[in-house]
Amino acid sequence: MLRVKHETVYRYPGPASLAYNAAWLEPLSGDGQMRIEHRLKVDPKPQFQNLRTDAFGNQMHYFEVHKPHSALKVVSEAIVERRPRPHNEACAAPWELARYAAASSPAERTALCSFAYPDASIPIIDEVIDYTLVSFKKGRALNEAVKEFSARIYRDFKYTSGATQVDTSVTEFWELRKGVCQDFANLAVLGLRAIGLAAAYVSGYVLTYPAEGEKKRQGADASHAWFAVHAPGYGWIHVDPTNNMWVAKEHIIVAIGRGYTDVPPLKGVCYGGGQQQPEVAVTVDIIKREDLFHGHSMERL
Repeated sequence: MLRVKHETVYRYPGPASLAYNAAWLEPLSGDGQMRIEHRLKVDPKPQFQNLRTDAFGNQMHYFEVHKPHSALKVVSEAIVERRPRPHNEACAAPWELARYAAASSPAERTALCSFAYPDASIPIIDEVIDYTLVSFKKGRALNEAVKEFSARIYRDFKYTSGATQVDTSVTEFWELRKGVCQDFANLAVLGLRAIGLAAAYVSGYVLTYPAEGEKKRQGADASHAWFAVHAPGYGWIHVDPTNNMWVAKEHIIVAIGRGYTDVPPLKGVCYGGGQQQPEVAVTVDIIKREDLFHGHSMERL
């Protein structure tokens, strides 16, 4: 099992009078993952707080702080059990059969329509279509094509912390050829949708300290992101292009959306306070099942 602690602090140059925020920090249950525990602590204590399910089935915490404050601290901690599903024969079917246009069930078309078309945050770029089709040859197995596509993104783009911002467009990243995990995921989603597949942006985490002898994963000290492509008869195939790997036991799935703007860790507005940049710290570690039964699972909060 994995335990994650995600701490975000906003420090304001002056007092802020009001703050309204939404947080996508609670891991999902389902798709090879079970959420065991989750807690969210906000300081100052909100005058209003509730939990909602958003349009994509994610857990969204909304809260309001109504009193003057010079800092806002949000701490999320969760424990999940990861049991990634092995790929089945549906994942190895020709990729053309996974196209959204090939969906025969009205229910499936309705469920996937949000992930099948470009949106304002991830528009279609002709050059990316050509780039994607290099991996998606006629009749090729979906999982093989997706794996190669992810590997090429990993090879052709450089992970560089600070090279891009949360509002950097896919077009800018495509030209810059360097960025962070959100950029890698957004590019993959763009390419897959452009060739007719249903693709999603996935926010989450990855293990901070890997097993002895293994390389530390890119994006391990902050919120992570990857993409998922839909395979009829299976569901979402999750792929981490930043680390060139299938999403595995060391990943935690938090939320699924059309792009980053659907599922940022935190977003909101405050009145007063002035300009500020968040200080973020993320730690994901492995815990033993017996720790759950000794009352120590969430003691760090």
